[in-house]
Amino acid sequence: MLAFVALYVFFPQLITFHLKTSCLPNISAALYTVEFQKRGLPHIHCLVWLANRSSDFDASTIDGFICAEVPDFRTDPLGYALVDEFMMHGPCGQHNKRCPCMKNDKCSKNYPKSFQAETIVDDFGFMIYKRRDDDRYIVKNGIKLDNRSVVPYNMALLKKYCAHINVEWCNKSNMIKYLFKYVTKGSDRAKVYFEVTAKTANASPEPQVAPRNEIQEYIDARYLSICEAIWRIFEFDIHFRIPAVERLVVHLPNNNYVRYEPGITLASLLESPAAKSSMLTEWFNTNVRNPGYRHLTYCDFPTEWSWHSSDRLWQKRTPCHKIGQMYYVHPTAGELYYLRMLLMIVKGATSYVDLRTFSGTVYGTFREACEARGLLESDNEWSLLFDEAIVSASSH
Repeated sequence: MLAFVALYVFFPQLITFHLKTSCLPNISAALYTVEFQKRGLPHIHCLVWLANRSSDFDASTIDGFICAEVPDFRTDPLGYALVDEFMMHGPCGQHNKRCPCMKNDKCSKNYPKSFQAETIVDDFGFMIYKRRDDDRYIVKNGIKLDNRSVVPYNMALLKKYCAHINVEWCNKSNMIKYLFKYVTKGSDRAKVYFEVTAKTANASPEPQVAPRNEIQEYIDARYLSICEAIWRIFEFDIHFRIPAVERLVVHLPNNNYVRYEPGITLASLLESPAAKSSMLTEWFNTNVRNPGYRHLTYCDFPTEWSWHSSDRLWQKRTPCHKIGQMYYVHPTAGELYYLRMLLMIVKGATSYVDLRTFSGTVYGTFREACEARGLLESDNEWSLLFDEAIVSASSH
C-alpha cells in the first residue's frame, strides 16, 4: 500500500519538477494518464509540450536533456549506478531468447540499437540518439551491455527519483492519440464463469451429467487488479493535465443555454440568474466595470479571471496556469460563426453592439463587422479554420 501512496505523491511532483527546473526547457503544457497492468505496478504515460518551436532544437540541444549512453564511472559514479539499475534493456536476443520483449526470435523494442556518432533525425522524423562506440559497458547476467542497450533517459530526473523514467523526443501527432487511448479505452475486460458443484451423502455413485448452457455460464466482466483497486479506493487521480482549460460558451443574444431542475415554473426560470447571464454576457459586464482589464480577448480572459458558476460572475484570480478555449462552431452556423470569429480578436468588448462596431461604425450583423475588419478578404481565415479544427473539432 505504501508503494501506491508514494507513487501518487510522485506523479504531481514530477510535473512540478519539470516546470520549476531546467531538466526540460520551457514547458508550456503536460498531460499524463495512469496505466495498470495485470502483472505489475501502475506506471504513467506522460506527454510534455515545449514552448519553443521544433525548429529551435538542434541535436546538441536535445543531447542536453536526453541521453542514451552509459555514463563515465570515474566522473559520475552515481549516474553510472542508476543507469545500471534502471535504464538498461536486456540482455535479450541470442543471449536470452526467453526475455519478455522477444517476439518471433527478435526484440520487439528493437534492441540492441546501432552505434550512432551523433544525434540525428531520420527520414521518417524519428530521433536517432547518439550512441557512441566508446568501450563503456554494464554487465547484466554475465553479459556486457554497451550504449546500444541504453534506454533514453534524463539524468536530472533519474538522479532525483531513482526510478525507470524513459524520456523520448516526440514530433508526431499520433503520440497524442496513443496517450488518449489510455484515457478513453476503459477498463480491462475478462470473461469468467461460475460452476456450482454439490456432493451429498446419498448421492448416486453414477455421475449425473446435467445439460449445460455454456453461453449463460460466462460473464462479461471488468478486470480490476489489486493495485488498481487500491488506487481507486483511495480516489487517486487517473489522469492529469496542465494547464487547466476553461471552456467558454458562445451564443447569440438571448440564445444562451439554461439548465433547470424538473418542476420549476417558467416564471421562476426566467427570473433566475442563470437565465439572465452567461460566461459571455458576464465577460461584457466585467469589461464595463473594469476598464483596466480590457486588454484581454474572450479566450485570454481565464488567464487572469476565474468563472464562478454558482455566483454567475468572473472574479480576479491569483496568477495561475490556465487557458480558455471557446466551443467549436461550424462555418454553416452563420452569425454564430462570425460572432466567434470576432471574439477571437476583439479585446475588451462591452456588449454585442460593441463587437459589431468598427472605426466608429455600428454594423448590422456580425458578418458585416468581420468584412469591415478585413477578416473575409482572403482565404487565410479558412486556413486558420482548418488548423483549429485539427486540434479541437471532433470527427463527427
